[in-house]
Amino acid sequence: MLKRLCITAFALIILAGTSVTAQENQNEKNDAEKKAADEQKKADEDRKIMEGIKDIYRRLSIGVKIYMDWYSAWGWDNAAYDRVGKYKNRWSNGLGTALADINPKNSNSFRINRAYLDVKYKIHDVLSARLTTDVDATVTPTGASNAAFHIYLKYAYIEAKKDFGPVMLSAAGGLIETPVIGFIDKLSDYRWITQNYIDNAKVVLNNTSIDNSADLGVKASIGMMKWVTLTGSFTNGEGYKSNENLSEKAITFLVDVNPAPIEAIKGLHFIGMGRYEITNKYDWTGKKAKREFFGYGVHYSTDLIKVGFNHIFAYVRQVGLASAFNPAFVFGTQQLYIYPQRWQGYELLDVYLNFNLGAVVSTVPLLINGRYVHGLQRKTYQKQITDPEFAKTRNTDLYGFGVGWQFNKNFRIMIGGEIQRFFVKKNVFWRYQESAASGTDWHRTDIWTGAVTSTFLGSKNPNNAKRLYVKAEVTF
Repeated sequence: MLKRLCITAFALIILAGTSVTAQENQNEKNDAEKKAADEQKKADEDRKIMEGIKDIYRRLSIGVKIYMDWYSAWGWDNAAYDRVGKYKNRWSNGLGTALADINPKNSNSFRINRAYLDVKYKIHDVLSARLTTDVDATVTPTGASNAAFHIYLKYAYIEAKKDFGPVMLSAAGGLIETPVIGFIDKLSDYRWITQNYIDNAKVVLNNTSIDNSADLGVKASIGMMKWVTLTGSFTNGEGYKSNENLSEKAITFLVDVNPAPIEAIKGLHFIGMGRYEITNKYDWTGKKAKREFFGYGVHYSTDLIKVGFNHIFAYVRQVGLASAFNPAFVFGTQQLYIYPQRWQGYELLDVYLNFNLGAVVSTVPLLINGRYVHGLQRKTYQKQITDPEFAKTRNTDLYGFGVGWQFNKNFRIMIGGEIQRFFVKKNVFWRYQESAASGTDWHRTDIWTGAVTSTFLGSKNPNNAKRLYVKAEVTF
């Protein structure tokens, strides 16, 4: 009996130990499985994070573009130009003198002309966004001695775009790229040297601007059969550095005819363009000041050669005070905007050539560019005969040439220069009719005694502007 009890107790002890061992093994197995599950969960989370980062990376594009130069200039240095008094390189009138020419002893500087930080993000297949900053050297406050480069927004918009094959549709809203200027810059690849002269019209149209490269508003495009693209925008009209202060807006359009399906001439573009803007409204008469242009261009753009021209006709309509037209129309202290709108007509021809030998001979990436620009301010008779602007025409011709080298896709450099000539024409009889206090042909101070006189000395065209530069572009 005792023997059986001992055997039973021993068996129970062995069974209990086996059970404990099995439980411990099960616990260890559970712990291992839990640890493996946790590690797998963490790996899955890390993989999802990496996939998210990769997806963002695929959708995100970040680029930097810097234009810098060394620039030197002589001669006339003012976007506005007129005849100057003889024997001087200055404007001479009854109100004093203003410097017209650059001081040749202090006429060069190193400059940053553009510093883009360009961020683009593809939200999904149709929708994308863009944010671009730039810099300028504007000093704030004006009299500050330590000028600093200021960062500002150039573009900030959201865009929807879908290509259906025969038809392409796109729409954008925000601080957008306007239809004409950026498109021409893409065709010419000339922006790193200088702006196109629709963008920089004031240099050749007597300080008159006709368009902005960016503005707040909306833009839409439709492309048909990969042959024709129609683009239109509805914007503030004030430009990307100004706030809107009028209810009126600017309407801009661009038509691009491009035979892209034909391989031999796919780089050819025929374009038509225009812009209409009300810049101000006046009293109960309903008169409006306006700025508008229309024109056309032909461009051929390939890797080897980019050549083309734009021909623009611009008009600025102004409305002035009655006293500026005839003092008889001032009634007491009241002035009415009673005379018709004054049309000032302009014409602009901008021709460019951009040649890159590296497109066919990779070991010799020689760059050659040339430019010719003609600006014309047409005469107007909607002024009094004694007004300095009565029947006056202004012409200017700008010639540019440069030679450079493209080291790689990220860096290129060019040395070149420009000569700009100025011609102001007015009948000498009408110049005699001008006020001695306002005409450029009159000199008020006697050159010998200093007494105030009214002597007609005549005038001449401004000195030619001469500019020399070394330009560089860095992109990454």
